[in-house]
Amino acid sequence: MRYFDEITILRALAVLAVIAIHVSTYFMEMDSLTLLTTLGMAVGIFSHFAVPLFIFISGFVLYHTYPGALDLRRFYQKRLASVLPPYLIFSTFYLAFSTACALILSRAISLDLPQVLYHYATGGCFFHLWFFVLIIQLYLLYPLIVRAYNACAARGRTPALLAAVFLLGVVYTLSPLPEIPHLGVATVCVGYLFYFVLGMAARNRYDEFVKRPVSRTTLYGLSLALPYGTLLGLLNCAPTYFPSFEITQIYPVTGAYWHVLTATLTPLYYVIIFLLCLALALHFVSHRSKVSAVLEKIGRYSFGIYLVHAFILCTIVPVFTRLGFDWNDWLFYPVTFVLTLVLSYLAVEVIRRVPYSTYLIGSTR
Repeated sequence: MRYFDEITILRALAVLAVIAIHVSTYFMEMDSLTLLTTLGMAVGIFSHFAVPLFIFISGFVLYHTYPGALDLRRFYQKRLASVLPPYLIFSTFYLAFSTACALILSRAISLDLPQVLYHYATGGCFFHLWFFVLIIQLYLLYPLIVRAYNACAARGRTPALLAAVFLLGVVYTLSPLPEIPHLGVATVCVGYLFYFVLGMAARNRYDEFVKRPVSRTTLYGLSLALPYGTLLGLLNCAPTYFPSFEITQIYPVTGAYWHVLTATLTPLYYVIIFLLCLALALHFVSHRSKVSAVLEKIGRYSFGIYLVHAFILCTIVPVFTRLGFDWNDWLFYPVTFVLTLVLSYLAVEVIRRVPYSTYLIGSTR
């Protein structure tokens, strides 16, 4: 089976962005809107390409491994065996961790059986575990997705399929869900289907794509979209954190079209980031260096790093705050980011030496 070193680098970039998101969210603890608050918000918004990139990678790798007819039983056994044990084990760990923290801080916590089962079913045992519910949904749907994709590809209609799932994601983002219990969790994959199918399409035409030289001018031109996309995200998210902020005060003409604009442009913004990340990954693969070696190691450990980083982060931040070093300090964010990454990496390095560690953190090869 062909191995793509650049995909490993992409995984590293995605997990670094995940950590950046979760570290940057501490700006919400600040009392007022400052330059530091705005910067933290901007970093968080930019880094939100992380999960879409992971989904893109999943589509790429799955289509590379299973491009045609599937033995459904073997497929589901292998794919679910790769994700369910780590998810269930770490859900239990984080549920115990949350319960212990609640007891120590004398906070109320519900441990009735239906609520606990709901947490397991929805990724609700800790804030980052929803991603595994998303992945499991896409694994379950993959046999249908690959049949639809291959049927469209055989007729030269891949662009039409991409346009359809893109519009489906936009409509899903804009449409308020009916008041049906658990519908939001059950349909979360709809909002990410475009990135998944895009990954499949990228694998299908990948060999043609990488043979085409991309000029630095093109890459610089694409990178110009990054500040504009981040600014768009800032304007869109600001009312969530600062209720007094109103976009129509800045751009009165936007009116009701603002949310349509952001829902449409955000996926395209992420695609530009994907292209730039891929160009960066290909550069690291072709120009071996210490940086590329570190990124490859992080990429191989990305699954485990994703699982453990939330615990590391939620452990070190209270220690920092007790020492008077918190989110109001400019150095808090880079120090917390680096320490979370390093400790998460070391934790995975230790766990991988434990027997049957693949049931905890997946494969690190």
